[in-house]
Amino acid sequence: MNKYIFGVIIFITILISLRFFEVRFLGNIIGTKLPFLFVLILVSISLKYFFSCQGNFVFPVQLLTFSMLFSIVTSYLVWGQTIIDSLVSTIPLTVIPVFFLLHILKFPIRILENVILVFGYIYLVLNIFQLLNPSIAYFGHALLDDSGGYTESRGVTRIIFPGAGIFWLACFISISKFISNIGNKYIIIPLAIYGLIVPVLQATRQLIAFIFVLYFLHFGFHLSLAKKIIISFLIVFIAFYITTLDLPVFEGIFKETNETKSEGTKYIRFITGGYYLTEFSDTIYTKIFGNGFPNAKSAYGIVTSQLTNRGMWLEDVGIIGLYSQAGILAIIAWLLIWYKAFTVRLPKEYYYCKYYLWMILFTSLTSGSIYNLSYAISTALVLFIFNQVELDKKNQLKRILKFIIKSKLARQFEREKILVIKPEVIVPS
Repeated sequence: MNKYIFGVIIFITILISLRFFEVRFLGNIIGTKLPFLFVLILVSISLKYFFSCQGNFVFPVQLLTFSMLFSIVTSYLVWGQTIIDSLVSTIPLTVIPVFFLLHILKFPIRILENVILVFGYIYLVLNIFQLLNPSIAYFGHALLDDSGGYTESRGVTRIIFPGAGIFWLACFISISKFISNIGNKYIIIPLAIYGLIVPVLQATRQLIAFIFVLYFLHFGFHLSLAKKIIISFLIVFIAFYITTLDLPVFEGIFKETNETKSEGTKYIRFITGGYYLTEFSDTIYTKIFGNGFPNAKSAYGIVTSQLTNRGMWLEDVGIIGLYSQAGILAIIAWLLIWYKAFTVRLPKEYYYCKYYLWMILFTSLTSGSIYNLSYAISTALVLFIFNQVELDKKNQLKRILKFIIKSKLARQFEREKILVIKPEVIVPS
C-alpha cells in the first residue's frame, strides 16, 4: 500500500477517534454519531484478527479488549442498561483493538510517528487559540461555567484540552528523536518545549512533577557529570525562585495542596475512591466484571450523574474508576502492560513508548488517562509500536542466527567437499 494512503488512513482514524478534538460547533450528528459509527466499524473489523497477532503485548490487549466489551453485557444484566446505550458509551473508549488491525496491515512505524507529530502541532495551535479565547469554549466539555466559557481554578483559567494523549505522545516522540539525532530539530524542539508549558497552564500537580522529572532524567542520562550537576543546581534554584514569586498559578497549586492535606481522609478523591472500590460494586459478579460504562439516558447513568453532582467523579479516581466499570480483568491487563513497559528493552529512539505508558501509570490514580476518550487511540498506537519494535528485534535476531548457522554449515560443507574430491597422493614404491 502506498505510504500516502497509509498516512491518510491513520490521520482520519485519529481525528475521528478524538471526535475532531471535541469541537463544539459540529453538532451531534458529525461530532458524536459519526465518530461512534466509525469506531464501531473499525473495532468490528479489528476483532476479526483478535487471535492473529504475536508479541508480548498481545495478551494484555486481548484481555483489556475483552473486559471492556464484556462490560456491555454486564451493564445490561446488572443495571438493565440497553445494549445500544451501552455500545454508545463503551465503543468510543474501546478503540484499542485497532492494535490488531495495524499488525495485520504491517503499518509502517515511521508513518505513524510523522502523523502523530502533525497532530501534536494541531493540538498546540488549537490549544493556544482556546487559551487566547477562554470566555468561549470552542473545544471540550470539561471545567465550563454557566456562560459557556472555561472556569478559573487554582489561580488560572484551566483548559483541559481534548486529545491530550496524542499531544503527549508527540512530545515524547520529539524528545526521543532529539536525543537519537533523528528527524528535523526545528520540527521536534517546539513540541518538546510546549510539553513543559502545558502542565503548568493546566495547574495539574501530578503532571507537572512527572514531566519535569522525566525531561531531567531523559536529557540528564546523556550528559556529562559536570553538566548534570549544573542542571541540578539550576532546577533547585529555579524552583526556589518560583516559590518567591506571586504567580497566581503556583499560588493556586500550593493552596490546593494545603487544602488536600488538611482534609486528609475527608478529601473527596479518597471518599470517591473508597466508595467505588468497596461499596458501589456490591456483588461478586460486579467485583470481577465491573458494572459497565454508564450512559446518561439509563438508570445507571442517572445514578452516576447524581454522584458526580456531589463531586464524586469516576475519572478523578482513574484506575479505580476503570475497575468499577470494566472489572478486575482490565486492571490485570494494565498491570501486565506496565510490567512489560519497565522490563522490555527498546532502542532509545523508541523510548517514547515507555514514557507514555509511565505517564499513564503515574497519573492513573487521579485522572481518567487510563481509559478516557482523549487517550484511547494514542494508547492503542503506543502498544502497537512497542509490540512491533520488539517483534522486529526478535525477527532480526533470528535472521542473524540463521545466517550464522548457515555460514557455519556452508563452511563445514566446503571442507568436507574438498576432502572428498581431493585426489589421493600416490606414494612411489
